[in-house]
Amino acid sequence: MTTSDKALNDYPFLNGGGEMGDLMRKKDWSQTAIGIPANWPLQLKQMVATMLNVQSPMLICWGNSFTQLYNDAFISLLGARRHPNALGSSTSEIYTEAWESFMAPLFSRVQVGEPVSFKDFKRIINRNGFDEEVYLDFSYSAIKDENCQTQGVLVICNETSDKVVSIRKLSESESRFRALIEEAPIATSLYVGRELIIEVANEKMLNLWGKGASVIGKPLAYALPELEGQPFLDILDNIFDTGVPYEANAMTADLEVNGVLSSYIFDFTYKPLFNADGQVHAIINMAIDVTAQTLAQQKIAESQRELLSSFEESPVGIAIISKENLTFRNVNAFYAALVGRSKTELINKPLFEALPEIKGQGFDQLLNNVIETGQSYNAKEASVEIFRNGKLETIYVDLTYQPRAEGENEIVGVLVVANDITEQVITRKRIEENETKLSTIISSAPASIGLYVGKDLIIENPNHTFIELMGKGPAIEGKPLREVMPELITENQPFLQILEEVMLTGKAYHSFGSLAKIVKNGVMTSSYYNITYTPVFNADKETSAILEIAVDVTEQIKAQQALEEAEAELRGAVELAGLATWKMDIKKMEYTFSPLFYEWTGLTLTTGDIEKVYACIPEPYLTQMQNLSTKATEPGGTGIYEYEHPVINLQTGQKRIIRAQGQVFYDSAGEAAFMTGSAQDITMHRQMQLALENQVKERTKELDEAIEKLQLIVEELAESNTKLTHSNAELAQFAYIASHDLQEPLRKITIFSQLLEKSLGENLPAEAVNFLSKIKNAANRMTALIRDVLMYSQLGKENQHFERVDLNVILEQILADYDLLIEQKQAVIRKQPLPAIKAIPLQMTQLFANLTGNALKFVKAGVPPVIDISASALSKEEIIACGLSTDYGYYSIRFADNGIGIPAEYAEKVFHIFQRLHRKSDYEGTGIGLAMCKKIAQNHNGDIVVENNSNGGATFNVILPAYA
Repeated sequence: MTTSDKALNDYPFLNGGGEMGDLMRKKDWSQTAIGIPANWPLQLKQMVATMLNVQSPMLICWGNSFTQLYNDAFISLLGARRHPNALGSSTSEIYTEAWESFMAPLFSRVQVGEPVSFKDFKRIINRNGFDEEVYLDFSYSAIKDENCQTQGVLVICNETSDKVVSIRKLSESESRFRALIEEAPIATSLYVGRELIIEVANEKMLNLWGKGASVIGKPLAYALPELEGQPFLDILDNIFDTGVPYEANAMTADLEVNGVLSSYIFDFTYKPLFNADGQVHAIINMAIDVTAQTLAQQKIAESQRELLSSFEESPVGIAIISKENLTFRNVNAFYAALVGRSKTELINKPLFEALPEIKGQGFDQLLNNVIETGQSYNAKEASVEIFRNGKLETIYVDLTYQPRAEGENEIVGVLVVANDITEQVITRKRIEENETKLSTIISSAPASIGLYVGKDLIIENPNHTFIELMGKGPAIEGKPLREVMPELITENQPFLQILEEVMLTGKAYHSFGSLAKIVKNGVMTSSYYNITYTPVFNADKETSAILEIAVDVTEQIKAQQALEEAEAELRGAVELAGLATWKMDIKKMEYTFSPLFYEWTGLTLTTGDIEKVYACIPEPYLTQMQNLSTKATEPGGTGIYEYEHPVINLQTGQKRIIRAQGQVFYDSAGEAAFMTGSAQDITMHRQMQLALENQVKERTKELDEAIEKLQLIVEELAESNTKLTHSNAELAQFAYIASHDLQEPLRKITIFSQLLEKSLGENLPAEAVNFLSKIKNAANRMTALIRDVLMYSQLGKENQHFERVDLNVILEQILADYDLLIEQKQAVIRKQPLPAIKAIPLQMTQLFANLTGNALKFVKAGVPPVIDISASALSKEEIIACGLSTDYGYYSIRFADNGIGIPAEYAEKVFHIFQRLHRKSDYEGTGIGLAMCKKIAQNHNGDIVVENNSNGGATFNVILPAYA
């Protein structure tokens, strides 16, 4: 027999009870303050038996220790953190945080016989894995024995969350209802109870009554005493009995407006509102003052002959149609123009003969119905398809069909009045369409759009992009910005102060590329945004809200930073080559040049007009330079400028010979916009050339060849430097130049410098040896830089082919390539099985090569490198924490080493292009390798991050999608 079976037999009061009954039967009560169930007092057994079979949450706190027993319904109130440990434990142990301050005094009151209860008590309870706001009615009462002595405390709970939420929603609904009434386009009011208390009345209704807002809250009969004796109060009272709405057209009411009692005519409805019991508790009154229209119609009916004689001048379309075959008897010019006919094409013609296109649109049925019933027909914004202006058009009219009678009863035709409102309807529909489009655009816009309302900056109407930017989920709506984004304060960011300034001054704020630190999914992120804060004004011209529009420009900013770093590298290369750069604005005819050019020419302005620059160039070189410049920039021109000429320093008179090259760039219209290029001082080269030419007569053929090689080197250097300068226009063009124009000249520089050194023999001056060494080192560094930048630029091409790649094979290839270096450094490689994924094979090879090479390069002095390479699948929670899509799985490929590590402040910067943490003399490299790794991971919809290890090394974590 099991423990549970024994409990059923020995302790029948523990029968049933679901989960808690089972737990009580299995529990070892001998280890608790109340002992085994056999020794429990009768009152406790009875209370437990009752509690286990009650559906409401109940808790028994027994004895001086307040040992807890509770039923299934009470489990959800405890939450996963306390259940099931709370069973058999003391209340003071389970609720340590609230015992002394709250629960102990409360239990003391209950023990002395004072019942305690709480209504709609708010608690935060962890249910279903997350914190939830719950409202409860609590009742605390004493459990007494036969001597009326308190033995314990009984807690009965009833969850009222639904009621509280319903009350909130009701309040919000009532607020919206009031707002709808107040903003209704027609006169609207609400009467509550049989006393007809005026609960709400909009301004239009108050104007009809001729009363001010002081009537709100008063009975209708008191507010409008002139209604006494008129049928309206009786009609309203009858609706409370029957619940049937009442509608009337053209009903007369006598009202005292502005102290004058007059008769008015209204179209109105009385619509009852029902409470939860199905009884009428209020009535909505909607009314339209049709006094003017009705009197006008009456006047028309009374003086139809007068109308017929004068309707020709009416600004609305008027026609008389007789009963026989619905024949036009008369039309005015406005009606004829409205239907696109002349009057002669209409008069005395049947309806479908005159206007055949309206057949099937139902107007004949409406006309016949007016004739048969004698009742007028009115339609607002009736659509009619009419053939006019050579095509079938849809027009909109406010239409009235008024029966025409002869004698007392006989209807002989219909008076048609049509007011053309096509333009208004089309305009309104366009506005509605535009509003719909605007709402759709805002909700799906790639820009972050949302409102901050009031001084507390309550978030309202955030679009999807706004919610993603905040990184806190859609629950942010309706909450203050300070509560949603505490990092604005903790990180000392300026945005709250800026918003407060906009709210105070009403002046818009714009910023470009602002850095914002935002906690997304629990992780602090840093991004750049273009931000606009636009004040929204209320009717009093006070700032009531602020519209935020933010565009994520992180990639652009980082690209600009990378471009600036690349340009800095290029400028360094230009300066190393001794080149001056220049740019000519072709339309403005202005020059911009580098400081070196200023030293050559003696000009005093960084930007000079053409005449000032031309003054530095003597004739006839100036004329030839102008001719070459014209040929390069004219329509259909060469687009290339190249010329060697002297320049004279305007300050010192010093003469230099320079070799200038340039390239023309065009605007979007295909017109030459500017020409940019470089210039090299070749004075020394020319002087050397002349000296070498003089020595040709005395030197051997070998020296002559050496001079020719030197000249070739100089020309190649000038050409390569010119191409390098052109690349300064934009980063993409730099990659093209690197692959097609710079690699070959640099190779020649290296080769010819070696040949020159060899041909000139061993007796070279120390200074010449130093120059040649710098040329070779600079060429080698530039070659490595170009190679890496070219590889980096190739990563963004879209024609890369994805295929199944076994990362184990990739890793083995890389380790085979590094086998000598691994052996030299006595490195230990520890690897685990890696997955196969769908990827670009070459990029995976580059990724593994860079990460393995870095681990072998950045090592501690005297410590053999140890590299651990492993892989694991990410959980859904880890994928979300990384800010990645959960549409598919991911692998984490980890490269961990025991090297020199990376300072925490550089954990993000190391992935920026050209970012170096060490001097080139300490560790070789171009600063592009990790940027390539970042680019490769992003090309595969993944990411890469770095973190320091406890042993001082670093771990690079590559996240790649798991699809194969």
